[in-house]
Formats: sequence, C-alpha cells, structure tokens
Amino acid sequence: MAKQNCLIVLSSSPLGVSAPSFLQCYKLTQSAFNIVIATPQAAVPAFIDKDDQSSRWLSDMSAKNLLEPHSLSDIQGSQYSCVVIPHSPGASEDLATCGALGSILIKCLAEKKPVCAIGLGVCALLSAIKGDPQQWAFRDIALTGSSLAEVTAASYFASLPMIPGDAILDRAGIFSTGAPTSIHIVVNSGVVTGQNPQSTLSAVQNMILLANQSVVLY
Repeated sequence: MAKQNCLIVLSSSPLGVSAPSFLQCYKLTQSAFNIVIATPQAAVPAFIDKDDQSSRWLSDMSAKNLLEPHSLSDIQGSQYSCVVIPHSPGASEDLATCGALGSILIKCLAEKKPVCAIGLGVCALLSAIKGDPQQWAFRDIALTGSSLAEVTAASYFASLPMIPGDAILDRAGIFSTGAPTSIHIVVNSGVVTGQNPQSTLSAVQNMILLANQSVVLY
C-alpha cells in the first residue's frame, strides 16, 4: 500500500518553531507518511529551543534539502491525509491569520482527515474561518494548548500577539488544560491537540492512529 501524505505546517515568524517538537513530529510521521513541510510564502522557519542533538538533526536535514518548505498557498489540501502543527510561538503571529492554511484545515474537517496541533501551534487553528456569517470552524471541537501559566513563564511571552486559551474562548470555542508542563492531550472529532512540547509524542501517536483508521474505514 502506498504511503499517505502528511503535511507539517511551520511558522515563518521570527518567534520561531520549537526544534524538539518539530523533530518529534517529523521522526514519528516519516515512517508512516510521505512528508511535505509548508510555511507562509515558503519562508524558511526559525527554530528555537535547540540543543546539541536537535542542532545536529536540523543540520543533517538541511544538508539533505529536507527543510526546504513549500508555500501554503500552493498546497492542495485534498492531497494530504493529515496535518501536523508542532509547538511554535510564531504560529500566534503568522499562522493564526493565514487564509491559505485556514482553507486547508477546513478541507480536512470536511473530509474527516486528522489534524494535530501542539502547544502554541494550536493558534494556527484560528485561521479556519468559514460560512456566512463567518464562524470559526473549530468552535464546537474540544481543544487544549499552551496554558496561561506556561505562556507567562516563557521568555517570549511579551512578544506573543495572543494567548491560545483567551483567543479560543473569545471565538466561542472549547478549551481546557492540565497542570503546567504535564502531558495532556485532547482528541475530539478527528482533531488532536497537545498542551505543550512534552505532549508532542502522545499527540502525534494518536493522530497516526486516527489516520490509519481512516484508511481502513475509507
């Protein structure tokens, strides 16, 4: 059976993408999916929270041209079986208002394809606006994401344009969190969200299970 296609969406904001969260997403999905990485305007992402191991991985991937992103505006959502958005402070700045990403996410919801977002990457889901009058496409789906305590403790807190919980509740969404830095995920209507980078492994594993079930069912 041919591999399904997985879209990993990264922010291109200077606020950056968590290197450990991204690498976990990539390593977990690469055995099961053909991976395509996309950013707004195909801009190169800035990785933060790098340690020696993640720096080596990123250097190796860059040398193999695995980090060259596609533009989200060129992505056809129907070609992908799932979408993954790792923890990224930058998502609150560019992905949250990216119309091209919003169209992809709305397509996934309509076709019951799994969507996985982690930590501040959950802000990217705010881009999915549809209907007349316009409403947020995820408003009836239970979500988690970076908690207020986690966000306020971060070095980049003062630069964030939004806090996930507040933004989601302002859009009549459903949002809850566990204890700070605890592993906490929510799975609802094919959408998997993780509270923080520590939740990346569990969130992506659940997304892969949902994607495999979709293959069996359809």
